[in-house]
Amino acid sequence: MADPIEQAKPLTDAEVDEIMRRISRCDQKVITDIFEEFCNTLNSIIILVLKQLKDEREIVQLEQLRRVLNITPAFEKFIRAKDKVWAVRNHIVNKNAKYFLEKDYSSLIKKDSRQTFIESLMEIVRDNFEPLSDSEKDLYWRKASRLLNCVARFKQLTD
Repeated sequence: MADPIEQAKPLTDAEVDEIMRRISRCDQKVITDIFEEFCNTLNSIIILVLKQLKDEREIVQLEQLRRVLNITPAFEKFIRAKDKVWAVRNHIVNKNAKYFLEKDYSSLIKKDSRQTFIESLMEIVRDNFEPLSDSEKDLYWRKASRLLNCVARFKQLTD
């Protein structure tokens, strides 16, 4: 059986435009709240990773990613990530760390200026997840569940 996340390829600009047209017909306050919660959760994941890092090179890489993400509009971060989160919903619900740690994400990352930052983040999480305590790992799963909840609410509004 094909990996479900492989079907969630990076969106084209035309696909993003179509999603934006659908969004324009929804309650903008609700949509904005979903985008903000999603982005705040992403940021909290990066902060969590930063607190756990010891390697100065990794800290610098992650701080650079954080700055890039902070200037990216919330709707763009959400729209480009939502299908990928939805595709792995069963792995999030079942807390299947092995899936995420062994996954090759190169085909899922849009080939643009942020590519190396995203790849670096995945490498940093991969290298630092296993030594975490169960409670620290659970915090990651709760944040992943929040991301999934945002996507589910969005899908309810737009589908």
